[in-house]
Amino acid sequence: MKGRIFRYSKYKAWNAGGIITARVNPRNTSRECHSCHGLVVRYNQGQPQEGYTPGAALCFCPQCQMRDHADRNASLRVGQRLIERTQAPLKEKPHAHSRRAEREPKGSGVGISQDAKRQRRPSTDAARRGDQANGQGASPRGTGGGWVRLSQILRPHYGFTLSSG
Repeated sequence: MKGRIFRYSKYKAWNAGGIITARVNPRNTSRECHSCHGLVVRYNQGQPQEGYTPGAALCFCPQCQMRDHADRNASLRVGQRLIERTQAPLKEKPHAHSRRAEREPKGSGVGISQDAKRQRRPSTDAARRGDQANGQGASPRGTGGGWVRLSQILRPHYGFTLSSG
């Protein structure tokens, strides 16, 4: 469900004004101070400022004396994480282990398991052309062997066509 919500909001943000969205890991954003990144104390109005009360509305940082609403503090931490991620240098992916070193040399006489046993091509051409009557790949409308142009679908249903260029 989270992925679907993100996908829909990403689509809406882009269409509303070209807003680019990004995902940020929200882990511990409500536990960290947006000013000094220290651990905060969460509490409700009228309660002592001790410990961490999950779901409490207010937060206090004992290190920098910051007092704020807990949701505002967490949202500022999310924004800071996005900025940190965009300014961090790109990490290179680790190289995969070379499988070539593990292979048996060709001259050893060992047969390779991927040797082709078939002498002719697979029978995909007949399916692409739609030569079979009502078979796989056959087009019921006769529009060129199973292939339909996108404009043929869009024009009758949505009232517009695609133009190239």
